[in-house]
Amino acid sequence: MQSSRTLSALFLAFFSIISLSSCNEDNDLFRVDYSLAEEFLFDTAGAERTVTDSGVILYQIEDGSGDLQVVSRDNILLYYTIRFKPTNAIIESSYGNNNTFPLQFNGIASATSTKGEGFVEAIIGMREGEKRVAVIPPTQSVYSDTVIVDLELDSILF
Repeated sequence: MQSSRTLSALFLAFFSIISLSSCNEDNDLFRVDYSLAEEFLFDTAGAERTVTDSGVILYQIEDGSGDLQVVSRDNILLYYTIRFKPTNAIIESSYGNNNTFPLQFNGIASATSTKGEGFVEAIIGMREGEKRVAVIPPTQSVYSDTVIVDLELDSILF
């Protein structure tokens, strides 16, 4: 009895996914819409520029507030967009599929394995509300090319 309910639920879920996918113009279930992310890219013209010892270029777009600065063990809420420098194509963003909520990173240092050391380095020292743009070389990234990362720190969690 239980297995027939499970099988029915799986069939219904599968049928629903197939039905919904047929409504999509390009029929790509895994395509992420980054159109909203394009609205939140920062302009670096006139921004203060610094280069770290590892070669990460940081542009200070807007200062944050408060006494707290991000350290490697912090849990944070962050808006970000990662794009390839040569083409400016967005490859990842917290704004994907029209999401307007920041993403949570638990222990920001752990993002090194999925985003690269340069991503974490760009966030360390940020204050709430701060906006930065980081240009991260491939040696400091998980990507095979230089990436540009637009960052806005929403909050530091405890």
